[in-house]
Order: sequence, then C-alpha cells, then structure tokens
Amino acid sequence: MRILIAHCAIALSLVSQAAFGQELVLSNPLNVDRSQEVIEVPLQQVLDHLHLAPAQAGAIVAEDAATHRRIPGQLYSDALDTPPDKLLLLVQLPAHGRQRISFRIDPNAPKTEALVFGREAPERKDDFAWENQQVAYRIYGPALEATGEITSGIDVWSKRVPNLVIDSFYKRDAEGARTHNPALSYHKDNGVGLDSYEVGKSRGCGGTAVFANGKLIVSNNYTKLHMLGDGPIRFSFEVTYAPWNANGVMVTETKRITLDAGTHLNRIESTYTFAGAATLDVAAAIAVHEGASAEFPVDGSVASVWDTPQTPSAGRIATGLVADPKQHAKTVNAAGHALLVFTRHSGESFTYLTGSGWSKADMPTAADWDNYLKLELEMLEHPVVTRWAKR
Repeated sequence: MRILIAHCAIALSLVSQAAFGQELVLSNPLNVDRSQEVIEVPLQQVLDHLHLAPAQAGAIVAEDAATHRRIPGQLYSDALDTPPDKLLLLVQLPAHGRQRISFRIDPNAPKTEALVFGREAPERKDDFAWENQQVAYRIYGPALEATGEITSGIDVWSKRVPNLVIDSFYKRDAEGARTHNPALSYHKDNGVGLDSYEVGKSRGCGGTAVFANGKLIVSNNYTKLHMLGDGPIRFSFEVTYAPWNANGVMVTETKRITLDAGTHLNRIESTYTFAGAATLDVAAAIAVHEGASAEFPVDGSVASVWDTPQTPSAGRIATGLVADPKQHAKTVNAAGHALLVFTRHSGESFTYLTGSGWSKADMPTAADWDNYLKLELEMLEHPVVTRWAKR
C-alpha cells in the first residue's frame, strides 16, 4: 500500500511539472526593441487553452519555451474586491521579434521576486508611496491635510540603482530626525537617490485638475484609498477625492493609478463626476518650475519637462505625459504647467501615462527623455500581438 501511495505522489508531482500542449506566441509589430513590459492575457483564455479549472490558476508558471527561463507573472483584477480575471506577464521583445511562452502547473514554485512595492507611511502621517526598480512616487492623504499640508499633486523620488527604496528612505529620514542629523534626510543624496522634487500646490508629476479660464482648479488631498494589486509586477490602487467647487460646478474625482515593473510611467485613469454642466475640460498636468523647459514632442499626445530640482547639485528631473491619440487630448502650456487637456462628460474617464526620469540615472539628457516618451507612445499605439499555437 505504501509503495502504491508513493507511486501516486510521484505521478502527481510529474503532472504538476508537465508542460501543456498549447503555447502563447508574442509578436512585436515595431521596428524597435521593447524592454521590460507587462502584458495582459485574459485569465479565462489561459484556463480554456490549458484545460484548467479556475482553482488551478494560482499554480500556473510561465516560461520561455526556448530557454525555459521563468517569466514573472501575476494574477490581477481591475475591479475592486473581485477574483482575478487577467494573467500578467513581464516580457521583452526585440524589434519585430517573437517569443513563445509555455506553461506548467507547479503549486510549489517559488514566488516571483517583487519588482514593485508601495505602502502607507505612518512615519509621515499618511503619505502613500509606491515604486518599481526605476522610479518612486507619493501622494498625500487626509492626516497630512489636517496639518495644513494640502496638495493633490504627485511627488517624485529620484534613484539611480535598481533598488526598492521606500522603506530605507523613510527609515533613514526618521533616524535623522531622531538624532538631529540632517545628513540622513531623504532630501540628501546618499548615493542611491533622494527626494529633490518640489510639489507644493502644483500638480507635480501628473496630477489632475479642472481647467477653466486658463487656470487649474484642484482638489485637496485624497480621502479614501483602495488597493487593487500589490505585485510582484504590477502595483495598482484607487483614490477618491472629496467634492470641490470648480468654477461654480461641484465635482468629485476617482483616480486609478497603476505602476508596472520595467517602466518609468504610471498609467492613470481619472473619472470626474459633476452636475450642472454638459462637459468640463479636465487636465493631466506636470509642473514647470523656474528655470525648467517644457516641450510637446507630439502634439496632442506627449508633453515633456526638463525640470529643475530643489537642490541644484541634484542634476535635472525629467517629467512627462503621454496619451493615446484616441483620448483626443490637447497639449497646452498654461498656469505654470504642461498640460494634456481632455473634454469629458460626467462619469466619462480619461487615461494617460505620466512619470519621471533623472539626469543622474538613465535619462542623462532632455533628448533621451523625449525619445523615451515618444517610444512609449509608439508602444501604446502598437501593442504586443498575442496568439495561441500548438507546441
């Protein structure tokens, strides 16, 4: 009897490691290399092609069919408090390149390394910070608003190494405050990076506003936050803002922010609701500080700022906006910001990409940053093509 049980266990182990007869084939339609990029595959499609039950989804392991290198993945849902309906895969493809992905079931496979991270920071009331290996950002909540620190702009932390730095930055800053040692402040560059970006009352790097009569009319700090995905390759959350008076119209906003591994840019989907007006002009905005320059490399789709940090020795901070032409945005330079302006009905969302680079990291020049943003637009317009094929 023991021998039979042992044989069954071995058989089950072999089944768990076995590859399926269907592979996912990825194709890059562009004549440029695509570096790390997260693609979405409908989870039900994966289950159907692999003849799996939903309960087995968590044990799916993806591999490069040629090299057997494991491909980082994540189960994910765009909706709050609902089961996953997407399989995310972190891939990279050469110009006009293809990749075949095979799958197996392995309940004991080690977890994929976390390439994204975020959390609320009680060390500073209710900062909410998030990052991947390239960039880090933060926004501000109601506890900070109660102290008088009021802004719904997006802050930038610059870093030059592929580390997740949120915990170490806050720990170092708290130790500096405790020991009265300003050299430990995260506003000082310790060789990894620093916070040298001034948000203040501005929109910072990709905050939103109602745009009317050449002015930006903005909310206070976010009031509620809900998590959607916390890695290992996609970090996503949703924030809501209390109603405010925008030029005689009461508006509210819900904003969904997504940061994937391998990119400098957040994907933001913003929805304004209001009554008393047919449409409003709403804007995604990046601040243009004194001494900075703003450009629009692609009219209606790309805004780029080569910005000045608070600390002159910190080089230059690049910020940008990208929108698919299907979003029908206008590029505008107004109110101390570079803007993408969208005309929307109440409840009608707009979507854009926004993020930053650093001259002391992998964006040494303004031209490098402009080229990066234009490539992101090209990839947005020409996504990776997927199909299923037999092995």
